Amino acid sequence: MAGIISIGLAPMAVHAQVAPRGAPTKAQIDSAAHVLRVITSAFQSNEVGQPVKNALFECLYANPVSKVSEATERVIAANAGKVDRKDASQMLAVIAGVCGYRPGPAGPAAKPAPKK
Repeated sequence: MAGIISIGLAPMAVHAQVAPRGAPTKAQIDSAAHVLRVITSAFQSNEVGQPVKNALFECLYANPVSKVSEATERVIAANAGKVDRKDASQMLAVIAGVCGYRPGPAGPAAKPAPKK
């Protein structure tokens, strides 16, 4: 997940109210529904860490699903061929990154093998 998150995502800052733009397209609705399914699955999963869940919750609290979905689509478009929309782990990594989640250090670096 860290590899995909480091694709160059910028946290989303969509706190201002935006004037309505009309009815969403079917593609926009489908994308938003997919993003919401991935987020819902993440909330229910024991394999997703609490820091990721917190970032997702705070993001949904502060932003409409449409904005999260649009930002996710922009990241996927900017990284064509790198994200498989059918891979929930990859989608979660992108969505979490869009929502501002940045993984901390992976732990202590492995010690190099002793030279002989």
